Amino acid sequence: MPKSVLWKVLPLLVLLGCAGRSPRLGGDGAANMDAIAKRVAQDYLDRCYAPIAERRIPDDLCQFELFERAERQWGVAFGVAELKASANKLMGLKIETELQRLLVYDQASQRYVASDTRSRYEIIAAIKDKYRIR
Repeated sequence: MPKSVLWKVLPLLVLLGCAGRSPRLGGDGAANMDAIAKRVAQDYLDRCYAPIAERRIPDDLCQFELFERAERQWGVAFGVAELKASANKLMGLKIETELQRLLVYDQASQRYVASDTRSRYEIIAAIKDKYRIR
């Protein structure tokens, strides 16, 4: 491929996002971690908790997990309060997993954790406490 064509195509590829695979987040690691926690929590509430709270038939894996956990823990006659407790625990696991994944790929978050005096687990626990997720 001639250089002139490459220099015309390269900006287009960069704009389309084909230039790299790493997540493109801001330069503030704390804000990145907070944004991921909010996004995962909102997605979990919309996709997993709301259908089960409305007593719809589960059709997604996370809905099955939530329904099964609530049924095993509280019995078949579980209510909204019991469902919220079960959803809170499962959502906490999802958030923790996504934050650990973020710390592998996002350099700003890695720098934030490295510069803080707390460990990554303490930082994740602080984020979960901030939103009252267990």
